[in-house]
Amino acid sequence: MATSAVADYKLQAGDTLEVSITGIPEFRQRAPIGVEGEIALPLVGQITVRGLTVSEARAKITQDLSNKRYQQRTPDGREIIHLILPDAIIVTVADYRPIYVNGDVARPGEQPFRLGMRVRHALAVAGGFDLMRFRVANPFLQSSDFRSEYEALWIEFAREQARIWRLRNEVGERGVEYPSRNMAVSPEVHERFMKAETEHLKARTADREKDKALLQEAIKKTSVQLNVVAEKRKKDEEGNQADMAEFEKVRELYQRGITASQRLSETRRAALLSSDQLLQTIVETSNIERQRGEYVRQLEKLENQSRIDAWRELQDANLRLGQITARLQSATEKLTYTGLLQSQLARGKGGRPEIAVHRSGENGPELLKANEDLELAPGDVVDVKLETELPVEALTR
Repeated sequence: MATSAVADYKLQAGDTLEVSITGIPEFRQRAPIGVEGEIALPLVGQITVRGLTVSEARAKITQDLSNKRYQQRTPDGREIIHLILPDAIIVTVADYRPIYVNGDVARPGEQPFRLGMRVRHALAVAGGFDLMRFRVANPFLQSSDFRSEYEALWIEFAREQARIWRLRNEVGERGVEYPSRNMAVSPEVHERFMKAETEHLKARTADREKDKALLQEAIKKTSVQLNVVAEKRKKDEEGNQADMAEFEKVRELYQRGITASQRLSETRRAALLSSDQLLQTIVETSNIERQRGEYVRQLEKLENQSRIDAWRELQDANLRLGQITARLQSATEKLTYTGLLQSQLARGKGGRPEIAVHRSGENGPELLKANEDLELAPGDVVDVKLETELPVEALTR
């Protein structure tokens, strides 16, 4: 390109021109160039400007607008006719097409174009070089951060493993193996987690067994009460039957005139009292049976609810373990990569950027090998690739 990348720039669809007339403030038009390469202006309609330089487009627009009459209405309702003179026409570029940065940068994508923009500016806006979206500014410092993250994730992993071991025991699994100690955590940390979970398991089991024992004792007491009440009911039924038989016998004698009415009243009263006592005993039996059934249901619910809660916690723990495993794998890859990169930098073989600029020229697309000082043109696509001697598997594993 020439000294200025936009000196001979050809306007394309996506650029926006601004046309104004000196002395006519109302005539200020922003005219985007459409896909057909045309802009729309009052008084002249469609004007094709695609493929023209800014100077050529300015000359063409000036030629088309010159000597046109523009009718202006004043606030008091009068109409003023302006004759548009060539020297009064101002044509500028309001917005250029954006540029695009792709490849090994932190934030690839679209950027607005500014006059005088160079590759260095575009890289700064894109956040700098970034290999595989992985910062390479200072691998020695980052290696320490990744090592800390790696160790912290292993501690979380060991804690979740211990928790899962405890929950599997709570749900009643048989032969649950003790979590492996072959993890990147110290034996002291591992033992501390397992001790805490073991104590947790003992406490929850003891608490559950205590609740079970209370309910079982309540069931036992209600069973004893049922036996006592059943015996009482049996006696009440026998007494009621005897009183009813005596009442029938006395009533028969009364009807034959052999006994007095007072005797009949006494036997009737005795039969009613025994019937009422039997009814109370039946109600008491029903209440005790209902209470015993409630204790039985509470005991079953205690067993089922504790198992349900443990299963829910186990699912959450397994999900958490999966997330930690994924993060741990990522941290391992980062450590592997920074280790290789440190080795490469120690040998004086740091990566250097390869920059290519894709540009639409008069003869079609062009590919320019560039450095950070190349001046950009609207619509350029900057492709950045960092040289590296790292093995492919280190970047893609």
